[in-house]
Amino acid sequence: MRKYCKAYLLKDLRRFAGWKEPQELEGEALTDESVVYIWDDFTVVRSPVVPEKGVIWDQVTQAWREFCQDELHFEIPQDLRSEAAHTTQAP
Repeated sequence: MRKYCKAYLLKDLRRFAGWKEPQELEGEALTDESVVYIWDDFTVVRSPVVPEKGVIWDQVTQAWREFCQDELHFEIPQDLRSEAAHTTQAP
């Protein structure tokens, strides 16, 4: 179960070298100024309220995790880390 997400402008995520958005997305077109959310499992969605709909990115690789941590400074708050560790560990 996801516990934490953080909002970013899409233009910041588009800096990732391997970034590709789905061809078909419901709702408004995505622009650089669109606000999207990175979850503690490193997936990206349009809305934190209904995360199962509007998935923009689910290609979680080591390079993606490093980009999120190093370039976007994505970090799970200390008080949530022990809970989130179970969902972010690779099988």
